[in-house]
Amino acid sequence: MQSSPDPFPAAGPAGPLDLAAGLSPNPTALCATGLSVLVETAYRASLKREEGRYPSFQLFSPLAGGPEPVLDLRFSPPQPFCLNTLHRLSPGIPPGPYAFVVKQGQDGLRTEGVARVEYSGFAALRGRIDYHGGTLFPGLSLHVTAPARMRAVLLPRDGPAIYLELKEGRLALCHDNAFSPVFLPLCRRAAGLLANGAEDVGSLASLVKATLARVFSLAVTAGHGGLFVFLPSGQPDGAGIEGLLSPGVGVAWPNLGRVAQNLAGAGRNLAVHLEQWDTATRVTAQASCVDGAVILDASLSVRGFRVELLARDEERLPDCVSLSPDTSDPVATGMVDLAAFGTRHRSAARFCARLPGAVVVAISQDGEMREFVRLPDGRIGVCGPLIPMSVSAPVA
Repeated sequence: MQSSPDPFPAAGPAGPLDLAAGLSPNPTALCATGLSVLVETAYRASLKREEGRYPSFQLFSPLAGGPEPVLDLRFSPPQPFCLNTLHRLSPGIPPGPYAFVVKQGQDGLRTEGVARVEYSGFAALRGRIDYHGGTLFPGLSLHVTAPARMRAVLLPRDGPAIYLELKEGRLALCHDNAFSPVFLPLCRRAAGLLANGAEDVGSLASLVKATLARVFSLAVTAGHGGLFVFLPSGQPDGAGIEGLLSPGVGVAWPNLGRVAQNLAGAGRNLAVHLEQWDTATRVTAQASCVDGAVILDASLSVRGFRVELLARDEERLPDCVSLSPDTSDPVATGMVDLAAFGTRHRSAARFCARLPGAVVVAISQDGEMREFVRLPDGRIGVCGPLIPMSVSAPVA
């Protein structure tokens, strides 16, 4: 689909050691050998049935020199980390948001106990959201969900989370969009408009990020796919853009920007505004399950849904480049051939080509997310595949 190098060339079926190698450089408290043992043991455990059922569990290892989660269940003494331990104990531990905490000692790996490493409450976001959404504890989480199927989520100190999934002998890499060169400017623009151009927007920028990320997370979870169109400044009414959008179903509420503002100044009325925030993000996400796009203006007021992007298939596809998800600046890493994508993605690129300043977020039915924006040179920047920044939507 794109000419930039594949981080996992298809030289043959991938296995647990390939997943461990994909986590290099390794920032965890485990040495390289310990990390390989962690992944390979979890993989072997996923293949072994216990009382007719395959196990489902999560492992966690903190960052080297980093904070450690509080153990909600502390083993005394610590249990050896081995196949037998995982099979005997995993049925009694919920796989999420809890995890076995694994550390390394002189005698190898040991299982210290069980801790909560994902957080679904909004209160957990405060003061931590600027890094990654605040709902994942920094470190490595390894999810075993089915035989030979694992997903590693690596959250470093100062960068976006990295997602590696081993499924059906293939290894796939995704990033979250917390540092995306499309998502970050979109949030900053909205926060600036909501704050009337004030230089210090306080917690509002973080709340805008959390609000949009939660909408995307819920839309991915719904499994239908969808389109979100963010209009540029000066285009308050989606139905009024002649020739670009169909009328669709007009909407006067929710205003996600106003909801974020209310939450930023909630004070003692936090519970009321949290409920408003929860409802607004849910209904916006659900609207994307209807065929067509959800339209939002530059200050994040929802203007309509079931809106068709009026880009004809016979129109020439614009030149598209892949944008690195590792930097907040738009760095092109190769060309993208959109002919290999579906109608949703091609319409997003054509729309952005015709409306500078617009941003379109396309979500596939398989949960992959890509962000589209027109670059200053006229090409379309495509960032993805991405996973929404984790906010009140624990990884399943």
